[in-house]
Amino acid sequence: MSGRLGGRRILLTGATSGVGLAAVERFAQEGAALALVARGEAALREAAAMARQHGAVAHVFPADLTDRAAATAAVEAAAEALGGLDVVVSNAGALAFGHLLEVDGDDFDRALAVTFTGAVNVIRAALPELRATRGLIVATSSIMARVPMPAFASYTAAKHALRGFLNTLQIEEREQRSGVRVAMVSPGPIDTPIYERASSGTGRRPGVLPDAYSPETVAAALVGATLTPRHEHVVGGVSKLVDLLYRHVRPVGERVLLGVDRWFRTGTLPSDSPGALWEPAESPRRSGGMPSRERGDLISLARHAAGAVRRAPALLRPVPERRR
Repeated sequence: MSGRLGGRRILLTGATSGVGLAAVERFAQEGAALALVARGEAALREAAAMARQHGAVAHVFPADLTDRAAATAAVEAAAEALGGLDVVVSNAGALAFGHLLEVDGDDFDRALAVTFTGAVNVIRAALPELRATRGLIVATSSIMARVPMPAFASYTAAKHALRGFLNTLQIEEREQRSGVRVAMVSPGPIDTPIYERASSGTGRRPGVLPDAYSPETVAAALVGATLTPRHEHVVGGVSKLVDLLYRHVRPVGERVLLGVDRWFRTGTLPSDSPGALWEPAESPRRSGGMPSRERGDLISLARHAAGAVRRAPALLRPVPERRR
C-alpha cells in the first residue's frame, strides 16, 4: 500500500470526533491499515467509509473503553482482523465542565474513566501485540497534562495521570528491552466538539475560546509522531509559552490561567444533557465551531487575539459558581 505508513497496522481510539476523525483521514492517506474504536457504531462506520475512500483498510470495533472486558475484546478483535498491531493511537477523551463543587461526582469520575482508565485498558490489552512487533504507542495528550486547567479538574487530572502512566511505561518497556516506544502529542485548545458536548455542572456550555488549533493540525502531529517518535511534543507556540510561564514564572502563569477560567465560565448557551460522557456521537464531526487556525498561521492568531482583547474587561471580575 502506498504512503509513508505503507500498511502499518494502527488501532485508533476516539475515531469519530475531532482529532480522532481527522486522524482517520490522515492515517488513511498515508497508507495505514486501520482498526477504529469508539462507542457509536453508526458514526464509526461513517469514519471507516471515509478511510476506505482513500484506499485504506478500515475495520470498526464499537466499545466503551471504560469497560475493561469490552476494551480487551475490541483490541483482540482488531489484532485478529489486521493480523497484528504496529501502533496504538490513544485519543479518546471527554469533559466534565465546572468547578469541583459544581460537577456531579459521577460526572467527575466518568471523565477520569473515559480519558485515563480507558487508555490504560486499551494499552494493557495491546501491549503483548506491540511487544511482538516492537511497536509504538502514540497518545493524544494535552497541555492540561503539564499545567492546571480550572473548570476542567477531572480532565486535567486524567491527562496528568496519563502522562505519568506513559512515562512510567516507557521505562518499564526499556528495562524489558521490548522495543515498544511511547510518544505523546500535547496540544493546546483544539476546535473539536469536545467542549460543545461537554457534560456540565453549571447547565451551560463552556465559553467559546477565541483561538484554537484545527483538528487537522493535531492529526498531522500524530502522523508525524508515528513516523518519527518523540517522547513528548508540545504543539504550538502559545501552548509552549503557557507551559514555560507556569513552570518558571508561576504567579504570571496562574494569572493567565485564571483569565482562561473566567473566559470558559462566561458561556451562556445551554449544555447538552447528559453530554458526551454518557452518550456516544451519533455522527462523526471534526469541528466544534471555534475560531481555528493551522500551526504557524500568525495572521489568524493576530486576528483571534484582537477579538479576545475586546472581551478582556469581562475577565476582570470573578464569575460566581453556578450549580445546575
